[in-house]
Amino acid sequence: MSSEKSTEWLVLILVILATISIGVEPEVAPEEEFEVTHMSGSVTLSTRASMNALGLDDYDRGAKVIVNMQVQGVVSSDCSNCTGVSMQGQVNVTELQGGPGGMVRVEAQLNVLHLREYSEDDMIEREWLTFDWDAGSLSTQWDIMIVHNPPLWQPEGRFNAAFSENESRTGPWILIESLLENSRHVRGCLPDTFTCHSGSQSDVDLTSTLEPVKSPIEIPHPDSWNQIENLSNTNQIPTKIGQIQEMLELGNETSDLLAWCLGENQTVSSAHAWEVFSGGSTAMAPMSIYLEALALPSTSFTPASGTWTEVDLSERGCASLTDANGNLLLTLSIS
Repeated sequence: MSSEKSTEWLVLILVILATISIGVEPEVAPEEEFEVTHMSGSVTLSTRASMNALGLDDYDRGAKVIVNMQVQGVVSSDCSNCTGVSMQGQVNVTELQGGPGGMVRVEAQLNVLHLREYSEDDMIEREWLTFDWDAGSLSTQWDIMIVHNPPLWQPEGRFNAAFSENESRTGPWILIESLLENSRHVRGCLPDTFTCHSGSQSDVDLTSTLEPVKSPIEIPHPDSWNQIENLSNTNQIPTKIGQIQEMLELGNETSDLLAWCLGENQTVSSAHAWEVFSGGSTAMAPMSIYLEALALPSTSFTPASGTWTEVDLSERGCASLTDANGNLLLTLSIS
């Protein structure tokens, strides 16, 4: 996966993730809790960046991603305070034009896991996200862990406050409506698109089906993150993580490398670290407007001053953000 694809891939996944969270409270019957059990619809890749995010660099803009996903609430087998959501299903990319080889369709299997660990006072301490895109030569997997220090406040019952039905807003444009009693329909535009506008055309067209909350299924806890020992800057800059560092306000290079990664020990081919400044940094919350519009919680992270370390291994790239005291705040793996 090339460096130009990394950030936009995360944005696209969060668009899909916008309809799959747990604990949605219906407007008609607030005494009964509902959850999303199915999500379907389409996302039109109207921008060059969104095409590149799925490895479709050689094709014209305008391909359509069709999704059909099942959703299930989950709990961790090794963490009593961890709950989340798992999603599995088929994702097809159609209407490909202008590329080599006559390929007009890409079929993929998508598996998504979003798990949160809560403290005793219902504050979020850590989050794990896994995005497994199985599409042959275009396959990739993201693993992310966020450590909230201090813990993130998640007020109970806030899900009805963000948007009302049939409300639209600009930046990007978005419209929310109910199709049936227990379904929610969202239409809107991807960021930086020029062909999408209110009333006639939309990039995002997704529908979620809600049913009464069922008992979650138990799953294994995500794999442990292991610190990589004896790191030092190399002449070669790591490339496997891509453009994630553009979300940070990086300063000078530093010799204080601190990195964590998943999996077995692998040979380090390159490593580098930079200072990070919190001044001027904004929260990382791609597509948060869609999450809020669906009255669902969004994942956000505000960078703090510290160190950003990137490492390329033989089979994956890893990066970690640590604070001024060396405490881990964010770590991710791309393979």
